[in-house]
Amino acid sequence: MKTALRRFFVVASFSSCFFILFGCASSPNTSKSVSKQERTKMLLSIAAANVTENDTTGALQVLGQVHELDDGIPEEYYLYALAYLGKNEIKLATDSARHAIQLAPQYSAAKNTLGKLLLDQGKYAEAEKLLLEAAKDLLFRDTYLPKTNLGILYYQKGALETADTWLSHAIKDGGALVCLAYYYRGKVRSDTNRLLEAERDFSQSSRGGCSGMSDTHIAFGKTLIREKKYDQARAKFIEIQRLFPSSDASDQATQYLREIP
Repeated sequence: MKTALRRFFVVASFSSCFFILFGCASSPNTSKSVSKQERTKMLLSIAAANVTENDTTGALQVLGQVHELDDGIPEEYYLYALAYLGKNEIKLATDSARHAIQLAPQYSAAKNTLGKLLLDQGKYAEAEKLLLEAAKDLLFRDTYLPKTNLGILYYQKGALETADTWLSHAIKDGGALVCLAYYYRGKVRSDTNRLLEAERDFSQSSRGGCSGMSDTHIAFGKTLIREKKYDQARAKFIEIQRLFPSSDASDQATQYLREIP
C-alpha cells in the first residue's frame, strides 16, 4: 500500500503523445531526416510511456540515450526521478527531481514529486514549501496531487484541521486519483470522531482507481463497527475476504468478523 500511494502521488498525468511537455514527435509531413531535437522529443515520449506502463528499466535505457543527446532538459530528469522511484532508488529519485527544478524553477510537476519524496523522508519543512508552490500554480493541471500531499503532510504533523482543508481542496479539484484524497480525509475525520463523514469518505475512496487498495476497504469496515452498523460491517469484511483472498487484508477481515457482536 505504501509503495502504491507513494507512486500515485508523485506522478502527474501524461498524454499519449507527451503533448503537455513537447507536442507530438512526428507528423505525416515529417522529413525522413530526423534532427537531434526531434529525436530527443521522440525518445522522451517513449520514456514517458514506459514510466506510465511501469517499465522502469525501459525508461532508464531510453533516458540514457536522451542524456547522450542533451543533458540539460528538465523533463529528462523528472522522468529519471519517476523511473528511479519505480525501482525504489529514493536518493537517485530525489536528486533527479531536485535537478529538474534547478533547470526549470517553475516546474510544478517536479516540485510535487520532490515534495512527496521529502515528505516520505520526514523532511516536512522543505516538502511543505515545494508542495505549496505547486498547489498554488494556476497553470498546473494536476494541482490535486500537491494538495493531497499537503493534506497528508499536515495529517502526519497532527494539524488535522489544516489537513482537512487541503484534502477538501483536492477533492474539489477532482482528478484520476482523487479517491486517495477521500481516503486521507476519511482518516482525518475518523480521528476527530466525525464518523458519518468518515464513512462517506471511505466509501468514496474504495471506488474507482483505489478499489484495489485494501487499506481503504479495511478503514471503511472499521468505521462501520465504530458506528455500530454491525450488519453492514459484516458484509464489508466478507467482501474484503472475496476481493483480497490469501492476503493480510483477508486475515484482518477474518479477525474483525470474529469480534463483531
